[in-house]
Amino acid sequence: MFNLNFSAKIREAEEHVKQGEKYMKTSFLKWKPDLDSAIDEFDKACTCYRVAEKYDQCRDLSIRVAELQIQKGTPFFAAKSYEQAAQMTQQLQDLPTAAKYYDRAGQLYVEGGYRDSGAILYERCALQFQQMDRAITIDFYLKSARLAEQEDKAYQAADLYEKAAMQAIRMSNFPKTSELLEEVTEILTKIERFDRINRVILYRVLLKLFNEDSVAGRNIFNQACQNYPTFDNWEERDHIGSLLDAFDLDDKDLISQRCQKPFFMAIEPEFVRLMKRWIRPTTDTQSSNNAAQ
Repeated sequence: MFNLNFSAKIREAEEHVKQGEKYMKTSFLKWKPDLDSAIDEFDKACTCYRVAEKYDQCRDLSIRVAELQIQKGTPFFAAKSYEQAAQMTQQLQDLPTAAKYYDRAGQLYVEGGYRDSGAILYERCALQFQQMDRAITIDFYLKSARLAEQEDKAYQAADLYEKAAMQAIRMSNFPKTSELLEEVTEILTKIERFDRINRVILYRVLLKLFNEDSVAGRNIFNQACQNYPTFDNWEERDHIGSLLDAFDLDDKDLISQRCQKPFFMAIEPEFVRLMKRWIRPTTDTQSSNNAAQ
């Protein structure tokens, strides 16, 4: 049954729209529309439509308000209106269009000089979309990372690039994942955050092994041992080296046995899932023979 309170809110919204339209009119004595007053009325109408769950009307009017804010020269508030339009579009289950509106909001924050606000928006939205569209999530994480870099927030940028990489691996996009993790390595090296590099090196090695390129994996491993004392002294380094040795020998049983070490089974779940392709069923005799390896 239609809520009577909703009906009242819709009528209230329509009145605000009428008032807003009056402020937009020009005449012989009024050469320019009164944008401030019109925006105020349209904003009030948006609130009423949202409360009445008229999401399509709220969306359309929010976009109109955003364009008026742009015309007025206030991109920050235009971004806020596009955010509202995106939220209403999400309510209407039109996720691709919602993503476009969020993206437009982010662009407006940047245009207005509010890069921090843009970065926060992109990161928040990336999280919202990761179960729906990983391509959008990756795009938003990357935009947030680039804005963080522009603000000299390198550590935050590295974290965002890594988050994007973890989404790319879930799409089985190994080249993109490798590219992003290389970016993370470069940033962490520049800011000397070597405590974070070990895990990233491990993921880069595994990606090469997933691509059946153990030579490239070995090169990454050797370079890390030379360039990063924290990696060379890492107690888990030997597990990675032993796995590479098994690949060098092309010993499927040994690969299976070594990739099941508790260390490997406790890393990022998507990497664990991919590593499980190497696991082979073993007999009791094989298990006892391999136990010491």
